[in-house]
Amino acid sequence: MNKLLLILLCAVPAAAVPAFVPAPTLNYDPTPTALLQDCRDAQKRAASTLAGVASLPQTARTFDNTPWAFERVLAQLYEDTSSGQFMKHVSVSSAARSAGNDCETEVGKFFIEVFSREDLYKALKDYAAKGESLKGDSARLLEKQLLDFRRSGLELPASERARLTIMRKRLTELESQFSRNINESKDFALFTRAEMDGAPEDFVARLEKVDGKHKVTLDYPDFFPFMDNVRVGASRKILEGKFNNRASRENLSLLDDILSLRKKAARILGYPSHAAFILETRMAKDPATVKAFIDRLKARLRPLAEDELVTLKALKVVFEGKDADPVFRAWDWRFYDNQLKRVRYSVDEQQIREYFPADLVTEQMLAVYQKLLGVKFKRVENASLWHPDVKLFSISEAAGGEPFAYFYMDMFPREGKYKHAAAFDLIKGRLLADGTYRKPVSAIVANFDKPTAERPSLLTHDDVDTYFHEFGHIMHQTLTRARFSRFSGSEVARDFVEGPSQMLENWVWDPEVLSSLSGHYQDRSKKLPKEMLDKMIAARNADSGLFNLRQLNFASIDQLYHTAPPSDTTGAYAKVMKEVFLIPMSEGTHPQAGFGHLMGYDAGYYGYLWSKVYAQDMFSRFEAEGIMNPAVGAQYRRKILEVGSSGDEMEALKSFLGRAPKEDAFLKSIGLKAE
Repeated sequence: MNKLLLILLCAVPAAAVPAFVPAPTLNYDPTPTALLQDCRDAQKRAASTLAGVASLPQTARTFDNTPWAFERVLAQLYEDTSSGQFMKHVSVSSAARSAGNDCETEVGKFFIEVFSREDLYKALKDYAAKGESLKGDSARLLEKQLLDFRRSGLELPASERARLTIMRKRLTELESQFSRNINESKDFALFTRAEMDGAPEDFVARLEKVDGKHKVTLDYPDFFPFMDNVRVGASRKILEGKFNNRASRENLSLLDDILSLRKKAARILGYPSHAAFILETRMAKDPATVKAFIDRLKARLRPLAEDELVTLKALKVVFEGKDADPVFRAWDWRFYDNQLKRVRYSVDEQQIREYFPADLVTEQMLAVYQKLLGVKFKRVENASLWHPDVKLFSISEAAGGEPFAYFYMDMFPREGKYKHAAAFDLIKGRLLADGTYRKPVSAIVANFDKPTAERPSLLTHDDVDTYFHEFGHIMHQTLTRARFSRFSGSEVARDFVEGPSQMLENWVWDPEVLSSLSGHYQDRSKKLPKEMLDKMIAARNADSGLFNLRQLNFASIDQLYHTAPPSDTTGAYAKVMKEVFLIPMSEGTHPQAGFGHLMGYDAGYYGYLWSKVYAQDMFSRFEAEGIMNPAVGAQYRRKILEVGSSGDEMEALKSFLGRAPKEDAFLKSIGLKAE
C-alpha cells in the first residue's frame, strides 16, 4: 500500500516517535530531505500508474479502469504529498517549511503536466465515446475530468499548449513564493509603554522586551489587540503601516508577474480574462454576475456605512479634540469601532475575553457540534505530533463504533507558522478500489492568544466566531461520504465552500450557546453576565455597513486585478479602497503584497459574501425549527456535509431548504430589509 508521509516537525529520532498514527497509511519522518524524496517518489509512482491507464486499448476501457482509475491515481498522489506540503505552513523548522514549499511547487507542476497529456485526454475521450450509461456522481466525474483537460488547453494546437504549460508551471512557482513570503514575514515595531497607552496590561506583560521597549509583531494576537485598544494614533499608524507592507519588497513584483501570466494563460484558452476562466466552474459562472452582485450589495450598504462613518468621526473628535485629523484613517477604524461598542453598547472586548478561556471554548464548542451532528470526539493520547501545542482527536458516531475520521488542532502562533486561521484536509475521504472507505484526516490551524504562566489563552468573541467557522470546515471535510476524492468534503464550488462554515457562525450569537461557551478564567462557574451578553447581541450589527463594505473592497480589488490587471496595483488598490470602503489607503503602504487570498482565491474573494447568502438561508431552517435540533442537524449533515460536490451545489441547497434559496435571511442578518 502506498504510504502518506506526514512529516514530523520535531527533530527527534524515529525510535522516540509514539506508535499511534491516525490511519493505516500515515507514516512519520522528521527530515526535510526525506520529505522531498518521498514527495518525488510519490510523483514517480503516480506517473507509472498513469502510464498504465493511458496504455489500455479502447475496447478494454471501463469506468473503473479509466475515469475512476485516473481519479484514484490523483487522489493517492494527493494523500502521499499533502502532509509534506502542509509542513510549509506549520513546521517549526525553516528547512522543513522550505522543503514543504518545494514539494508544493513540484506537485503543482506535476498536475499541470498530467492535464497537458494528450494520451490521458484521449483515454478519457475514448471511454466517453463508448457511450456507456453513467448516472449521478459517475457521470459528473467524467464530465469534470474532460472539462479539466479542455481548460488545460488540450483542444489547442501543440505549440499553444506548450506555451500554456510553461506559463502554468511558472505560475505555480510564483504563487507558492508569494504565499511563503507572507508566512515568513518577521517585521515588528518597538514601543514604549506610553506609546501603547490603552493596551491591556496582560497584553503588554507578555510582549518581549528589546532595548527597553515592547516588541509588537504583525501576527494577529499582537496586531488586533494593539489596533483595537491603543489610544495613540501615531503608534497605530506605525503598526498599520508595517502590517500593510508585509512582504511588499518581495511580493509587489511577484504580483505583477502573476497577474500578467494569469491573463496571458486565459487569453490562450480563449477567455477574455483570468476571472472569466476561473468563474466558469463556480456557481456565479461569469464576471458580469459577480459584478452585479457586488454592485447591488454595495448600493444597499453604502448609506448604512456613511452613517456609521459620521458616528465614528464624531467619536474621533471626542477622543482627539477639535483639531483631530478630519480624515478617518485606516489605522483609526478598528480602534474607534471598538470604542463605539464600548460607548454606545458598553461592550468591552477585553472584559468579554476573560469569559472565554480557549480550553473551555474548545470543550463546549465540541459539545455543540457533537449534539448537532450526531458525532463523538475523543482526544487521542500519545499521538505523534509536530509540536507540543498540537492535539489530535478521533471522530466516531454518537451511537458508538470505530473512529471514521481524525482532526488535529494547532491553535497558537509561532515563528514561520501560517498567519491566519484555516482548515487543511490531509486525507480526503473516498471509496477505495477494495470497497473500503478512506478515513479523512484534517487539521485546524489558528493563531489565538497563547497561554501564559499567569492565565490561560483567552479568546475575543471574534476569535470564538472564527473558531466555529473553521471547525465548520473541519466537519465538512471529515463527515464526508463522497465516493470520489474529487467531490469529497469541502471540494465544492469555491463560491459555496464557505457557506457551510459561515452558517455555523450563527451559533456563537445564540444566548444559550454563548452561555455554555463562557466561564470566567478565574472562576469557570461564573458565566458571561446576561447584561453583557445582551449588549453584545445588540452591538452585532453596529458596524455591518463598513464591515461588509470592507469585504466588498477585497472582492472588488480581486475582480479588478483579474479582469483588467492594472499597471499600478498599488494605485488601483488605493482607488478601489476609497470608493468602496470609504476609508483611504494609508500612504506608502502596499496591502496587496500581503493579500494572501490572491493566491488560491484568485477571482474568488467575492465568494465569502456570495456564500454568506446561502449560509444565512440554511440557518433560517434552524431558526425556525430549533438551533440545536438534532433532526435538522442530521439533515444538514446528510444533504450538505456528506455529499460534498457529488451533485450540483444548488440542488443540494434546494434539497435541504425545500425550496430555492433567497437573499432575505442574509439581508436581515446584516441589518437590512429584504427588497
